[in-house]
Amino acid sequence: MRFTSAILLATAVLPGISALPHVERSKKGKCPPFSGNFTIHQYQLYAENADFDFDRCLLYLGSLWNASIAVYDPYKAKVVETIEFPGIAHNPTYHLGGVGIDKNSGLLSVVVDVGAAFDTSGKDISGTNYFIQYDPDTKKILYQLNLTATTNGLYGGPQDVEQDPEGNIYSVFTFPSAIVKVSKNGKKVEEWYKPTPPIITTNAGLGGLAANGWVLLGDNSFTGELWRFDMRAEKGVPSVIPITPAYNLSFSDALYLPPKYHGTVLLVAEDAKGISVFRSKNGKWESAEYLGLVPWTGDPAFFVTAPVQVGDALYMVLEPFGDAKLPGQNQGGRTDFTFPDITSQVEKLLGSYH
Repeated sequence: MRFTSAILLATAVLPGISALPHVERSKKGKCPPFSGNFTIHQYQLYAENADFDFDRCLLYLGSLWNASIAVYDPYKAKVVETIEFPGIAHNPTYHLGGVGIDKNSGLLSVVVDVGAAFDTSGKDISGTNYFIQYDPDTKKILYQLNLTATTNGLYGGPQDVEQDPEGNIYSVFTFPSAIVKVSKNGKKVEEWYKPTPPIITTNAGLGGLAANGWVLLGDNSFTGELWRFDMRAEKGVPSVIPITPAYNLSFSDALYLPPKYHGTVLLVAEDAKGISVFRSKNGKWESAEYLGLVPWTGDPAFFVTAPVQVGDALYMVLEPFGDAKLPGQNQGGRTDFTFPDITSQVEKLLGSYH
C-alpha cells in the first residue's frame, strides 16, 4: 500500500543488514537452497512486490516507478533481464506493483496501476488500469486488458494478483476493496467482488491476495481483518477469518503463503511494523492463529511491502518511500536494495506454537 505523499524523507542506512547470502548449487532439476540477506544492485529498482519462480529459479520484481519488471537470478546475484511494456514503462502516470507467477502454467501475471490513486490515498482514481498476461519463455504479451473498462472507474488502486487452479486470474483493488476476475484466456473480465455501496474511494481496504487451492485470502486494512473467499463461487463472498488471539491488521500490504509450508502459514506485510505470521494447521483458513510479528527495526522510512520466499528462505521486501525525489522525477536515485532474511524469526514463531 503506497501513501507516498505522507512519508518523510529518509536516510539510506539499513542497520544490521550486512551478511552475504549462502548459496548451494544442486545437480537436481529444482532450485538449489538459498539463504541469507542479499542486496540487488540496480539503479532505481524500487520494488514493491515480488514473486519467485520455482521452475526457472528467478525472482520477478515489480519496479514501481519505472513501471517495469526486473528479473533477478539470486544464484548469479544479478539482474538478468528487464521486462518493459510499450507505453507503460518509464511513463510517470503508471506504477507496476503486482506480479505473480502462475505455479501451473509458468505465465507471469502483471498489474499496472495509475499511481495517482495511491499518491492521493484514493481521492483521485481516474485513469486506466491494466492487466497483462506475459509468457516469460516466448517473451510475448499474451493479452493486455483495460481493467477500468470493467470497473467503470468506480474504484481504483489495483495492486496484487493471484490465480486459481484452472488458471483464472484475480486482481485486487484497494480504493475501496474489490476483486476483478480474468478468465484464463483473457476473453472474459468480470467484477467478481464489488464494493458495498456507498462506494467511498478513500476507504483503503484489501491490499493483497494469496491462494491455496480454491481458497483465496485477502487482508483488509480498513477493517483490520483477514478475509477468505471460495474461488469456485460464481461471485466473491468474503467471510471474516476468526483469529486467535484476536489481532487487527494495520496498514497491511501484500500477503503470502510460502510454498515451504504447503498453505498452512500466512505472512502479511504491515507497512510500518514488519511481517505478521498466521497459521491454519489444516490449510483451510476457516480460522487462524496469530503467532506474532517479525518486526522491521531499521529506518522507519522503509516500508515493509511484501514477504517472499526465494529458494527455501523467507524475505522482507522493503520499499524506501522516503527517498528524496530526483529533480523532474517521481523517484529517488538509489542503486542498492537489500532484502533481509527473516527465515529464522518465522521459524522461531512457528516453534513457539505447536
